[in-house]
Amino acid sequence: MNIDELLSALADKGFHSGEDLAKRFSISRAAISKWISKLRMAGYDIHSVPGKGYCFAPYVRPLESSKIEQALLNHVQVILTAETDSTNEDVKRAFRANQTTLPILATTEKQTIGRGRRGRVWHSPYAQNIYLSLGLKLDVAISELSGLSIVIGLAVADLLQQQGLPVQLKWPNDIYLEGKKLGGILVELEGAFEPPCNVIIGLGLNVNMPRQSQEIDQPWQSLSEFQGQIIDRTELVIQLFKQLTTYISQFCENGMADFVVKWPAYDLYHHQSVQLISGEQVKTGINMGINHQGGLVMQVGNEEQSFNGGEVSLRPL
Repeated sequence: MNIDELLSALADKGFHSGEDLAKRFSISRAAISKWISKLRMAGYDIHSVPGKGYCFAPYVRPLESSKIEQALLNHVQVILTAETDSTNEDVKRAFRANQTTLPILATTEKQTIGRGRRGRVWHSPYAQNIYLSLGLKLDVAISELSGLSIVIGLAVADLLQQQGLPVQLKWPNDIYLEGKKLGGILVELEGAFEPPCNVIIGLGLNVNMPRQSQEIDQPWQSLSEFQGQIIDRTELVIQLFKQLTTYISQFCENGMADFVVKWPAYDLYHHQSVQLISGEQVKTGINMGINHQGGLVMQVGNEEQSFNGGEVSLRPL
């Protein structure tokens, strides 16, 4: 028996007695108890009830790979793992293997070195949130993709708003709910200046993470905390794939025009005084929205100035 096999057994809904697990894996009940202890020490939320056995905490909902593959059949290559270093890296490895011309959807239950912008660690508890990456080969020059993170943010925001969630977006690629961090986007581009290029879109979204999680160093919110119920992560992954690919196709065909119009309704700091921090440089002004390249437009003194993404941080005054 290995850890993946035990996790798969626990993923079946309901309790699993130590005796049943011991029979299933042909080991002693004491050995099962030791494995459960190791998983708990590694951060897996497993409950035990005398007379019933072991089960995942209610907010731990492993993805249903068969449901994802059936829903997206023939539209995407699905890579679903129990644990990985990074879903963006999974996509890059699939690109290097060059085994498919389909889009690549990589998602996992737990990331060990998941990261956001500026190298920040993305907290990734097992089977609670969404950690996914979408890989696409686009017949577009890299120079024409500068607004892509804005498009991804708007795709997610529109989808969640349709479900009654009043999300907001912070330029260039953060997702907020009730003024607290809900998710983040990391877009990576591979290729020469001429098309085609490989696009890797990473998305982390707090879904079922409970309030007792204390390892995040900034105010945060999750979908389940806001709605007061556990969210079906599997269905949300399917919806996100369809939404993202639709919006990216629209972007590739028509550019940023439609998305520039959408942006103000979601802009977290719309017409507010802000600071734009890049290394040691700080710009102060009024947030005026975005331009047709996805850059931030600020009123600085008597003039409007535009700023591109990258290693920058936008904060309110």
